[in-house]
Amino acid sequence: MIGQRGLVALALAAGALAGILYYAGARRTTVIVAARDLDATHALAVDDLTTRELPTDAIPADAVTELAKAVGRTPRAPLWRGQLLIATALADFPAAFHTGLTLPSGLRAVALPVSAAQAVGGALVPGARVDVLAVPLLGRAPAGRTTELLAQSALVLDVRAETGAPYGATAGRTGLVTAERIGSVVVAIAPTEELRFADRIATSTFVLAAISAG
Repeated sequence: MIGQRGLVALALAAGALAGILYYAGARRTTVIVAARDLDATHALAVDDLTTRELPTDAIPADAVTELAKAVGRTPRAPLWRGQLLIATALADFPAAFHTGLTLPSGLRAVALPVSAAQAVGGALVPGARVDVLAVPLLGRAPAGRTTELLAQSALVLDVRAETGAPYGATAGRTGLVTAERIGSVVVAIAPTEELRFADRIATSTFVLAAISAG
């Protein structure tokens, strides 16, 4: 049987363990989070950010914990208010588009004028892959031209409204802005296709067919 001293030692050990577990669970670390909804086109300023105390064991290893490591850098994608900043999700330079996407090296960005009906009913989002079909316009395209497949699996860099503003609800410094109608879809194309696309923009309408992610 355990003697009185053994029971006391066991109780002390259990108390110490409970204290250690409580301390570990109660520990907090200061992290940097977005103070407001932010787009991905501006370098972060001090007033864009705030701090929050979170349990240490719930924080990702690359979470930003110092303002100095975030100020002046640009998020690779839009941030929502209260979102934790991750070091690998910050870039030294602004993205080419508010979506945080950048134009792949060696390619060109071109805006194709389309309506929602020609862009998968308005369901296209940046990052999607599409086939680009050009349908000749009567009276503009040369006689005998038929519908063409201009590009396959082209990367959608952005979707814009008729006004040129980002399509849909987007995060910005002045709050959420909603654009109602699609005006164009920006896609990445090969440099050798620039002239052909420029001609088809003047002589054709476009239909974009979404590609399965699988």
